[in-house]
Amino acid sequence: MITALLLDLDDTLIDDKGAMASGILSLRAKHCLAQGMNDAELSERWDSIGRALWRQLDLGEVSFEEQRRLRIKNTFALDLSDKAIDSLFADYLHCYEQHWRSYTYTEQFIRESAHLPRAIITNGHRPQAHKKMAALGLNKHFPTVVTPDDCGARKPNPEIFLHTLKLLGVAPENALMIGDNLEADIEPAKALGINVFHVDHTKQGRTVFDVLAQL
Repeated sequence: MITALLLDLDDTLIDDKGAMASGILSLRAKHCLAQGMNDAELSERWDSIGRALWRQLDLGEVSFEEQRRLRIKNTFALDLSDKAIDSLFADYLHCYEQHWRSYTYTEQFIRESAHLPRAIITNGHRPQAHKKMAALGLNKHFPTVVTPDDCGARKPNPEIFLHTLKLLGVAPENALMIGDNLEADIEPAKALGINVFHVDHTKQGRTVFDVLAQL
């Protein structure tokens, strides 16, 4: 029986990929970068480079700050100082934040699952995760938010899931992990005996709203 929910944040409750695409296009326009790439190419390049660097971050091959700098440098083929790159990334973050949006069905999911204890489990940097949730009004619905800054582990490390289960006081078999990333969310949770629901916004019946039928 499901008695608690673990939820990923980005691209599960929030359209983070859309916000990133809009953010990097705004940065490009502001600084006249990568003029030879069309919007779709640049958005895909930013996303794929980011995902590769996040995997390196998970493996401890780069630091949080290094992956940010490398993402800007590799996306736009820039040879600039760290200070200049950091300034560009700060500009990107400002653009990105202007495009934060919850999915249209997030509010109904939150309302109809309110009878269950819920926790956000995200690989996002803690200050940014809380800023994002506050901006979108999600913080009042999720008092428990677990990031790598809280427990020293990033998904798919099982420790971040175990830490969250302990906070909620629930056994793995009574929890449901809801997330969009098979490698980071679904497979590690399943290996711990946690029930899972894979969110895939490209497929009918696979949004967070569709989880309600299982509760």
